[in-house]
Amino acid sequence: MDNQSLIRSLDDIFNDPDATSLLASKPKHTPVSYDPTVEGFQEITDWVIAHDGNEPQKLRDPSQMKQRKLASRLKGIREDPERRNLLMPYDTAGLLTVHEDGPALNEVVKNEKRDFSSLDDILSDDSILFKKSDQQAAGSKLFDTKKLNEIQREQENRPEVISQRKPMKEFSQYEAMFHKVQAELASGQRQLRPFKNYELLSKHFYVLKGQLLYIDEIGEEVELNDNSNRKTDARMHVIYDNGTENNPTRNGLASSLYGRQGRIVTEVEHGIELTSDDHVTGFIYILESLSNNPQIKRIQAEHPLYKVGFTTGSVQARIAYAENESTYLYGPVRLVGEIKVVNLKAEALETALHHALAEYQLDVDITAANGRIVKPREWFAVGLNTIEEVVNGLITNLQSLSST
Repeated sequence: MDNQSLIRSLDDIFNDPDATSLLASKPKHTPVSYDPTVEGFQEITDWVIAHDGNEPQKLRDPSQMKQRKLASRLKGIREDPERRNLLMPYDTAGLLTVHEDGPALNEVVKNEKRDFSSLDDILSDDSILFKKSDQQAAGSKLFDTKKLNEIQREQENRPEVISQRKPMKEFSQYEAMFHKVQAELASGQRQLRPFKNYELLSKHFYVLKGQLLYIDEIGEEVELNDNSNRKTDARMHVIYDNGTENNPTRNGLASSLYGRQGRIVTEVEHGIELTSDDHVTGFIYILESLSNNPQIKRIQAEHPLYKVGFTTGSVQARIAYAENESTYLYGPVRLVGEIKVVNLKAEALETALHHALAEYQLDVDITAANGRIVKPREWFAVGLNTIEEVVNGLITNLQSLSST
């Protein structure tokens, strides 16, 4: 090595012509995460900016289905305080600003709930399907899991609230796992059991107030010096199916599960057979239209289109004469999905499902080949995966409410 190139001191390093590039800090790699709630709101914001600040409207024109979907999504976000708080940092267009001349959103939700005294009242009331009145603005989201949880936890104290939930940046790594567990619950491969003790296990699933959660990690044990019966406690990393996370204490979460009818999610059980205590209440079915109606063909060319329905008997028998029924748009259909509903009020599940999919509801007048005007109410312009995920999530929620 040339003696002139030897480095003997810090001055030699900083005087080296290559030092600038060698010592320059490398740009840090920012992990990319996907939050469907944020992405969905960003789509609304982009639309508003592209249309000179005008908000999307719920038009009946079939060619404006995307605008209608965005309008329904924006309405749902505005009526949901939890999603509003999550999305406020991304509200560059001022879409979530509360105006002084309008009613507070919490008052809207409170007024909507005033006629219901329990969850059973809500799940048994089919009259709230697809109401159009502005006075019932919160109705379209009454049956998604957030609203069910809001009503159930009214007047309750929450021990785990010490650790506030926050959006999880790496949730995409866990999302498929949650969907898989929800599907296994819906199929009966996993069961919900009452939480009757204070034992919480790492890498296990539980249901709290209808929401699926996963204990990712339990921290180091610490001794307690208070007057409680529990001598030790630990902080945990808990992930929730809505993409949030927190670090509650083990004793706090156990108290919440024990006092609020929490559920343990069992491990996968293969070859499960129905017992005498099980009752098949019906079937949720998903259909695709095979009609040659030009209006329907035009919609299908731009959007996936499916009907979600319920029957207590055979699905094949129910759709055998689809060409003669308006609910099937007077055309043949193809069965693409069927879910057996066990030990649940299937009509309530269907109602809840329709509300959860309300923003995708087809709201156009279709002229059938026989000249009749059809106003479809159970057809949705949304992908099959979304429908299946919503169904599985709702089944998990309703099972947790109905199990003993």
